[in-house]
Amino acid sequence: MNKKKIIGSAVVGNIVEYYDFGIYAVFAESIGRLYLPNPNEYIQLMLSFAVFAIGFLMRPLGGVLLGHIGDVFGRKVALSISIIGMGLSTVLIGLLPTYSQIGVWSSIFLILIRIFQGLCIGGESAGAAIFILEHFHKTKVGLIGSIIMASNITGTLLALLTGILIKKLFGIDDFTWRYGFFLGGITGVIGYYMRRSAEETPVFEKIRRERKTSDILPIMVVLRKKWRSVLLIAALASVATSNTYMLRGFFSVYFTEIIGVDKEQSLYLVSFSLISVILFLPFFGLVSDHIGYKKYIYSVVFSSSLLIIPLFRSIIISANNLNSLYYCMFLSGALVASIVAPYYPFSIKFFSPELRYSGIALSWNIGNALFGGTTPMVSTFLVMTLGKTAPAYYLVAVSCLFMFISLLNRKILIDH
Repeated sequence: MNKKKIIGSAVVGNIVEYYDFGIYAVFAESIGRLYLPNPNEYIQLMLSFAVFAIGFLMRPLGGVLLGHIGDVFGRKVALSISIIGMGLSTVLIGLLPTYSQIGVWSSIFLILIRIFQGLCIGGESAGAAIFILEHFHKTKVGLIGSIIMASNITGTLLALLTGILIKKLFGIDDFTWRYGFFLGGITGVIGYYMRRSAEETPVFEKIRRERKTSDILPIMVVLRKKWRSVLLIAALASVATSNTYMLRGFFSVYFTEIIGVDKEQSLYLVSFSLISVILFLPFFGLVSDHIGYKKYIYSVVFSSSLLIIPLFRSIIISANNLNSLYYCMFLSGALVASIVAPYYPFSIKFFSPELRYSGIALSWNIGNALFGGTTPMVSTFLVMTLGKTAPAYYLVAVSCLFMFISLLNRKILIDH
């Protein structure tokens, strides 16, 4: 199969799914007002982010289910199921009646749909990365892995740009935000047809020929024999996703509600930072290929722990200076890119091919559930109780947790 089609089927599908999952965060304020009304503005926002986090809490289970399908029936099958479910659930949110129309049932249905979305996206990013890396395992895998991460961010960026465009064309009212969700359903259909035409990976075809998929339940083997690897990779995912969702899920609200930046300008700032992430990712992917993933990751996580707090303080100080804010967000994007670029090339070595989808999907989504999707909600709470710079200390704490878990599991690090 043509290399461009292989990459395109994984990357485009990944962009679509992360658009569908992230469009919620773009309209979190409107959704909170319409489905989770509360007289206290901050509590209403926290409730909206809590529903956002619920989707993440279901991701480990989704990783288990789709990981099993990917290891037993094929990477392509799991990725196709994932994108169909995500597109359908996104349209359902767009069609959902509000609290004023059907009362508390609107809140219940919103939560159920986000749970289903969490299940669907649970096998997406890991599956797309495995799909490409197994097709191109002899190339610069750091660069290839960074392309998958860039497609994740691109999906979120497109969600933000869609929010800006909808506001420009229609304004934001009790209905126009739905256009963003309807668009997600349409793009989901396109992504599905691209994936349907893709070929299965040669690695999985080899597993199938050797009948390695028929005698095992992959997740049980992972939990029994590879639990230390799961713990380590989940801790690394916690660092990657907490930093990423600080940028893509919390900063737009942080700018408007905490430091007083205009709502439209805040979307531009976050979009600019995501563009920075996308541009820097291939560079850091190549750097990790050159110096080695293990050495690179620990150097970057340690360095970022030293830089995050000063960077947060610079953002607060620059609240009334747009040029300085854009510069800070450019640096924030570069910092996030440096952290997430080599995640998949580093992780893939810890799991054999017949366990790979289950192991990486579970690990990635545990980190997402505990520290990724909860970052906007936790950060909002920390700002309310401890002050404007508190989220930065949260990110440092997550990095320290990864270092500590690495120390406990140094033997498997040496073996890999």
